[in-house]
Formats: sequence, structure tokens, C-alpha cells
Amino acid sequence: MAGRVQRLLTAQREFVADASHQLRTPLTALRLRMGEAHAAGVSDQASAELDVGAAEIDRLAAIVDELLVLSRAEDRQAAVERVDLRDAARRAGERWLIAARTEGIDLIVVDEGGGTVVCSGADLDRALDVLVENAVRYAPAGSEVTIISAAARIEVRDRGSGLEPGEEQVVFERFHRGRAGRQGPAGSGLGLATAQALARGWDGDARLCNRDGGGAVATLEFQAVSS
Repeated sequence: MAGRVQRLLTAQREFVADASHQLRTPLTALRLRMGEAHAAGVSDQASAELDVGAAEIDRLAAIVDELLVLSRAEDRQAAVERVDLRDAARRAGERWLIAARTEGIDLIVVDEGGGTVVCSGADLDRALDVLVENAVRYAPAGSEVTIISAAARIEVRDRGSGLEPGEEQVVFERFHRGRAGRQGPAGSGLGLATAQALARGWDGDARLCNRDGGGAVATLEFQAVSS
């Protein structure tokens, strides 16, 4: 029975991965055709509709990418590395600096004794990108988003709307959108689930809670190693 269940789970992951791969090509082709239609010259109303359609295609493409990551998260084949959390936080700050400035947000990186953990550096970067992107997306203009490296964890703190009571766990469910997600721009609904799956693939975890004074604190935690 255990073997049969494992085979079914494996088949399910392979199906999601295969379907995600197959969807990429037609989505890319559709995006290009809409761009060509826009460039050919259309009315202002048609142009606006094409822009909306292109945005929906981009959102669907993001969902496909997240599904592909989720399908592989529990079957890790990435190389194990010793990752310095201070470097990971610094890299994330560099990747998201321009996006934060565009939204009128100060992005700050702080070292509170960040140590070394065992995981895939690429997985940690992707999971951290999810947390930083959410913080930048939902924080109000003029506020700060802070990336903090500490012992065996990285925190991303913002001054957004935070969580409703009881949302701490359900926001990690696939396609669930919390209060911030419902009030802000549309997303895939898979980002936090992906971040948590990637962290748990390396015996870590991802958590989200409200921040004192307003906002949220998102945390990635991994297994620490001695230096």
C-alpha cells in the first residue's frame, strides 16, 4: 500500500511537471501574437484590452512556473551547499532594489549575526524572492522593507496590512490569498506555498506573522551548521 501511494504521488508530480512544460510554449506564442496585434495598430479601447489580456497571460505563466517548482520541491536533486545567510540577504537586496525604489519603498539589508545553513543556494534565493516580492508589493509607498539575516534564518519585515486572525497557516495553502493579496495586485496564489515547500525540502520552514506596530514578518528558517 505504501509503495502504491508513493507511485501515485510520483505520477501526480510528474503530470504537473509535464503539463507545466507543455503550457509554456503556447503561452509564449500567445503573448507574442498579442504583442504583434498591438504593434499593428489598433484603437485605444482595443489597445487597453490587449494590455489587460497580456497581463493575464503573464499571470498564468507565473502560475505555470510555480506549479513546476512545487512539483519538484519534494524530490530535490539540487546540490547541497553551505550557504551564508548574510550573502543571501545581500543578494536579495541587490535583486529587488530597483523594484522597491519604483514603488517608493526603502529596501534595507541588516546583518544580525547571520550564519551558515545547509541547503541549495538556488532554492533559498527563490524562496527569499517570494517573501521580498510580497513585501514590496503590499507595503505602502514611503515605508521600509527590511531583510534581516540572523542565526539559521532570514526575516523580511514590512509595514503592509498584515494578516487577519488565523491566517498564519492558511496563507501557505495553494491558491489561497490573504487579506493583503485580496486588497493588492493579483498574484499567482502559489508564491508562499512554493517558498514553504522549498524550505521544507531542506528540513527548514517558512512562517508568516504580524509585526508589532503593523505589517508582517516573513521568516525562512534552515538547518544551521557550525563554521
